[in-house]
Amino acid sequence: MEISTVPMHYVNALMPSARRHGLDGRQMLERLGIDPDLLNVEQARVPSSQYRLLTQYLADELQDENCGMLAQRSKIGTFAMMCHACISCPTLGEFLQRSAEFTALVNDCLTLELHRDGEAAGYSIRAEPGTTDEDEVIIMILLAITHRLANWAIGQTIALDSVGITRQRPGYAHEYNFLFMAPIQFESKHNALRFASRYLDAPIVQSEQELNRFLSGPAMYLMTSPDDDKSLVSKIRTMIKGDVAGLFPEFSVIASQLNLTTATLRRKLRAEGSSYQQLKDDIRRDTAIHQLGRGQLTMDQVAQSVGFSEPTSFFRAFKRWTGVTPRAYLSEKSVAKSG
Repeated sequence: MEISTVPMHYVNALMPSARRHGLDGRQMLERLGIDPDLLNVEQARVPSSQYRLLTQYLADELQDENCGMLAQRSKIGTFAMMCHACISCPTLGEFLQRSAEFTALVNDCLTLELHRDGEAAGYSIRAEPGTTDEDEVIIMILLAITHRLANWAIGQTIALDSVGITRQRPGYAHEYNFLFMAPIQFESKHNALRFASRYLDAPIVQSEQELNRFLSGPAMYLMTSPDDDKSLVSKIRTMIKGDVAGLFPEFSVIASQLNLTTATLRRKLRAEGSSYQQLKDDIRRDTAIHQLGRGQLTMDQVAQSVGFSEPTSFFRAFKRWTGVTPRAYLSEKSVAKSG
């Protein structure tokens, strides 16, 4: 089972939509097992499974696939219909062009454009002023969904050269790197995915039948990084996540198993916005949050389960990862459950 988490600012971005539509945000989070007190902790995280439940709940309540983060509602089924309209396209370029045209027909808030200039290509999203959530998180979400949909359609991971984001660099900017596995350029002229144009000529390899399986969950589910993509980060996570309770393999061992030099592996990870140390910390952090949420282990046992022989070292690391101590996290979860 994959254990992963998402940063609390993903949850925070949904709260104004809930309030605007008369939903009690605190009650909603508690009902879904998310501690509302963590909303104010900048580094806090929640399990990906809880984030998926939250987006599903909001989409159903608001009858809006974008969970109210755009001024114009996107009716349930819009994303599926767009996918069905595009799946018969022969190449990714035509697939993305048709998706842009489809969006123009159903949503007045967004303009999507596909650009091709020699060996470079880009797919941009522009929102009309005042039509998105305050931090424009919906733009980041839509770019990520587009990238993952395109990867699925051609059966390979599109290596992004960079991702342009027009907003100022936020405090949680490193999370964007993990989401896209590519360098992020904030205060960019356009919100855009940038990649080699050769991908646009790649054939669509998925069928209508496979699309039906792909659409088993809402589009927002694509926000939580699966380990079955072909990025280097995901490959290494898969290789080492079983070692979380003990010693992770040496970096040189990982490089050797991937038939890469350590320098090349370090450079490739940096290009995906990560490092080996970051991957190890992320796996320990996500596993610890998962274990604390289950409530079946003592604090010492949780510490040992993620490779810490000394609880005090675990406490310091957990606070560095999430902004709160594991004991405070446990207490707040308990209060949320009893409330």
